[in-house]
Amino acid sequence: MCARKTFYIFAKASDAQQFCAVRQDQPIPPMIDGVNWRYVSCIDTSRDRPFGFDIDAAHRAMRRCGVYVYRREFIFSQPGVLLEAA
Repeated sequence: MCARKTFYIFAKASDAQQFCAVRQDQPIPPMIDGVNWRYVSCIDTSRDRPFGFDIDAAHRAMRRCGVYVYRREFIFSQPGVLLEAA
């Protein structure tokens, strides 16, 4: 498995829709402390596509600041009918 395609995923403890991804070949930043951000899983972007995760944006963010923060938003397509992932 190529480390450039593999990301550790962390969830924000205070916001169930906010996530943080760190590429496997990069150091985990100090903000990921196990309290405010908790480990969720490891994904291989060649086969896994979590809702809200943009692989191109993730690689750009890793180059700029070493971490990619994203949200999983849910919207209603028709009020009271169906819940869809954005």
